[in-house]
Amino acid sequence: MEYNTTRNHLIMREYGRHIQKMIEYLLTIEDRETRQRNAYAVIELMGFLNPHLKNVEDFRHKLWDHLFLVSDFKLDV
Repeated sequence: MEYNTTRNHLIMREYGRHIQKMIEYLLTIEDRETRQRNAYAVIELMGFLNPHLKNVEDFRHKLWDHLFLVSDFKLDV
């Protein structure tokens, strides 16, 4: 059994471990177009998880900022 204390630290709790793993997977994709398409899909999921952000100005920009923050600014899209 795997406990949360033995797993990687969650960078942004509001998105959860699954989104963080998806972003980590994005870092492994070689093809830039495929990585870009998958990044858009992850952004959509992040928007569904935080519907209260839709009222915030520059909603999509904030989600992209969060994506880059979780990827430790290593994601090239």
